[in-house]
Amino acid sequence: MGFEQRETTVVRAPFRERTFPVTRRSDAVLIAPQARHLATLFGFGTRRSAEIAIVVSELATNIAKHGIRGEIILQLDEDLPPRGELTVIARDIGPPIRDLALAMTDGCDDRGPIDPSLLLSRGGLGTGLGAILRLSDRFEYRDLDEGKEIRARFFR
Repeated sequence: MGFEQRETTVVRAPFRERTFPVTRRSDAVLIAPQARHLATLFGFGTRRSAEIAIVVSELATNIAKHGIRGEIILQLDEDLPPRGELTVIARDIGPPIRDLALAMTDGCDDRGPIDPSLLLSRGGLGTGLGAILRLSDRFEYRDLDEGKEIRARFFR
């Protein structure tokens, strides 16, 4: 009655950090599927990987829409307990968010409620930041000298 000795293989993620420049709205369409793929490689399930892609798409779209230019950074930390973390960082050069709480309210921007007659022409419903907050495990915002940074963290 012996035990078989088996070799254990530890699979490491294929990346630690990836940076994607954002200068136009179409960049979101290119970056989001890559984020979904990388999240899947890191061990997130199909649904959670899709949610991460939604967050990346929203953040990239916001950079192109409200900033001058920016970047999306995907950071992987496998060593954080209990099972690792994927952080989506959005940095841009552009104006700060005037009222974050208001901007995170569905149907509002950072100045107040969005006029329904302007929804089609403004290119959004005012639900993006709220969706990012709802989909991520942790949300952080900070103003930078020449722009802003949003971090959305996802725990595996």
